[in-house]
Amino acid sequence: MEPWQTKASEFHPYLIASLDELPDNLRPFVEEALPSGSMLASGLVVPANYRADAPEGDPHPVPAQALLFTGDGLWQVQASEHGQPPPAPIYVAPDAIRWIRSSHLLLYGRLEIASAVQGKPVLLDVEFNAVGWRQKDQNWRNLVARCVGLPPLLSDAAPAPSEQDRALLHAAPEKFVDGLFKYGLYTGETLSAATFHPAVWQHHLLAFDEQLAPDTLVALTNASVLILTEEKALVRRSNDLGLLITRIPRLAIAGMEVATRGPVDSVIFALDRGGVTEQVRLGLAHEAAEAWVVMWENQF
Repeated sequence: MEPWQTKASEFHPYLIASLDELPDNLRPFVEEALPSGSMLASGLVVPANYRADAPEGDPHPVPAQALLFTGDGLWQVQASEHGQPPPAPIYVAPDAIRWIRSSHLLLYGRLEIASAVQGKPVLLDVEFNAVGWRQKDQNWRNLVARCVGLPPLLSDAAPAPSEQDRALLHAAPEKFVDGLFKYGLYTGETLSAATFHPAVWQHHLLAFDEQLAPDTLVALTNASVLILTEEKALVRRSNDLGLLITRIPRLAIAGMEVATRGPVDSVIFALDRGGVTEQVRLGLAHEAAEAWVVMWENQF
């Protein structure tokens, strides 16, 4: 039976507390991947499914896989497809993470983690039904807290914005405020500064207008830079656009600069962690980029 022939609920990711709960199509690959003596804290099983990363996009197959939290990090293990050998398992150490990106687009969920092993870059990339975001447990939140240099969390309660937070976020739509606290500040971080700008468009007389930068919120905390953007729009207004959320631990940032290019500037973060260097670029409206530079410099 192909994944598209199953009930929608059978696509949903689910939590496991022991390796005995792994499905038969994953268990042998997990047992081979995990080092001897590894202890499972918890795991998230993602059944084989089809995913489309945009409403108008074509679905593509996603193999069965598991995210496994051990005492020291996170493993991604995939099952084989069509009799072919599975991809090599990926290990993520919290203290080597350069950035984390999550996609929240209707029923589409995606998690990307850029890390390093022995000075070589690794990328964990998993797509799943967005129901899976509700399955991220205490071990996930603690891994993120560790990657930004904070202690383990004592509670899994979602934080609520204070009056001071509301003042810093006064220009941001509620959708962005809710996303920041629900998917960003669960680590116990303190919001220090933030800037928001609406989408920037270039007008064309004989063609559709072109979006140069989407609605964007950039937040600075005591431990992270959090970037929330809407997916790129083909029309000027839509209530269905989802959020893309990128977290950059401040421990990974070696420098920051802004290249002025007109209505949209390029903010460049130079990252260096785990023996790997990288640049992450962000397009910001010119005034928002200027405000961001002031906020960044005021923190040092």
